[in-house]
Amino acid sequence: MGSRSSEQQALLPGVSDNNNYSTSRSSSYQSISTLNDDYDSDALEHDKAKRDLFIARFLADFTLGFSDGLTVPFALTAGLSSLGTAQTVIYAGFAELCAGSISMGIGGYLSALDEVRANERCQNIEDKKLLEGSKDDVEEARSLPYHTEDDATEIGSNLGEDNSNRVSEEMVRQHLNPLNLPPHMVSEILSTIASRQKGLESTALALKPKEKAERIQSAIWPIMSGISISLGYVIGGLIPLLPYFFTPTVGVGLCWSTAFCLVALFGFGFGKCWMFSEEKSYWRQSLWEGFRMLVLGSLAAIASVLCIKLLETSTGGPP
Repeated sequence: MGSRSSEQQALLPGVSDNNNYSTSRSSSYQSISTLNDDYDSDALEHDKAKRDLFIARFLADFTLGFSDGLTVPFALTAGLSSLGTAQTVIYAGFAELCAGSISMGIGGYLSALDEVRANERCQNIEDKKLLEGSKDDVEEARSLPYHTEDDATEIGSNLGEDNSNRVSEEMVRQHLNPLNLPPHMVSEILSTIASRQKGLESTALALKPKEKAERIQSAIWPIMSGISISLGYVIGGLIPLLPYFFTPTVGVGLCWSTAFCLVALFGFGFGKCWMFSEEKSYWRQSLWEGFRMLVLGSLAAIASVLCIKLLETSTGGPP
């Protein structure tokens, strides 16, 4: 039986070759499919990381505006509450809320804009160092013995091309970094691209639109930063003002305003950590974050109330 099978294989060698070809082709398809699945999963992880980064930056700016919105209008309303008129407290609080939100938004916009410009300046300096490396290589080639001016120029030209390839290669590497590919696979991709005529240069040119899109996104972020800070300031500033609309006296309104601010500080710190914590003991961490924000935010509120009480004691009460 075994000899008959071997005879069939000897008489029909193409069958074995076709089977081997089918097997290799199937394994190749499986490898390509696996690579595509890995690429898709890495792309999804990259998108998720970008979303998480955006949310983290938004929350950082929103927290800055929210904490200031809670403390500054509260301090103002606490001071004006000694005058005994709720209407004055409300009007002054809204005036400060409008001015403070605009001021904080402009400050956040200018700060983020300076950060973007600083990052672009650092990137331009790094690119300039890579591109200007060929000039030093030409001078070094001229100083070598047995080299004419033409030889030095040719050597410098070749080195300049190498530097250009290095810039293009670095751009391709940055494009591949979010995929978290193994180092040997990245090297194989770069080798395959470099083996073609002007492969690295053409690939870098193809990646220019992506780089331009990232720069546009970076240019938009200062506006988003200013809006998030201003929004946080408005929401935080409305909390200490709300009780004065419903309480009969400003003294009662101040007590409720203090309670609202304390609850808002703890709730915001707790909720922010609860929503985005990935640790198993997230509830303990959330309690700690809420308590920490409560303590830090209460310092300004306590200072403002103590200041008003001291002034009332020293002057014998409100005018």
